[in-house]
Amino acid sequence: MNTPRFMVDPSVYFAGAYDQFALFGGPSTYFHVECIRASREAFLSKRHVEMLYATLASWGMHRMGDTETTKTRLTDWDEFHGSLVAKADELQRFRPLKMLKLSVDDYSSAVLQLRPYYEGLRLSVSNATIVVNSKAFHHLFPDFIPPIDRQYTIRFFGKLPEHWLDQKGKFRMISLPDGIDAQFHLFHKTCVNMKRLADCIEALFFGGELRLHDVAAPKALDNAIVNYVRIVSGQLRDELLAKTATR
Repeated sequence: MNTPRFMVDPSVYFAGAYDQFALFGGPSTYFHVECIRASREAFLSKRHVEMLYATLASWGMHRMGDTETTKTRLTDWDEFHGSLVAKADELQRFRPLKMLKLSVDDYSSAVLQLRPYYEGLRLSVSNATIVVNSKAFHHLFPDFIPPIDRQYTIRFFGKLPEHWLDQKGKFRMISLPDGIDAQFHLFHKTCVNMKRLADCIEALFFGGELRLHDVAAPKALDNAIVNYVRIVSGQLRDELLAKTATR
């Protein structure tokens, strides 16, 4: 949806993208960095899974409050940990895979092979799996799988900017499909869309993010997409305010 506009000048959206991510600060960035480090040092060790648990909580996957009104909650530790380590040996084979090194067809096939593991994860009490599972997979395979967010990633690939905001300048809700089959299909489709976009971008952008910030390509592109949505939505709000002021 937004790829042509993004590709007019990707440098606009890569510039400052990591800084925008880093502005979240605190546990959001600390646990993310520690989780990636733990993945490299001891894949699916207790520390790695603990760091993932903390990262997902700090990334908005666990909200306190009335359990009757919010399903955005991580599962209890034993269920969370068990569903990951049960397939630890089998998941090892995905660790060497790199988004930028695979052809689109090979990348698509490799993501499809994640399906039984995707379906076996028990990370959230919610039936909405694409966000929490993709963020978990990213922290297992940071060079292979991007984190996916409905507010930014799904919006970027699914809606043109003129449909992003309501009359008050607020983001419209992005709905996810029902059922794990449809959500895995969207997960796969979004990963492949990210891969296709990555292949259009000059390698120097990814090289710079890796060299300066130790950020692998999937997360570097995710940061740039978040920055794109932030910039474009800001422009849309300014236009909306200008129109309102002239009435």
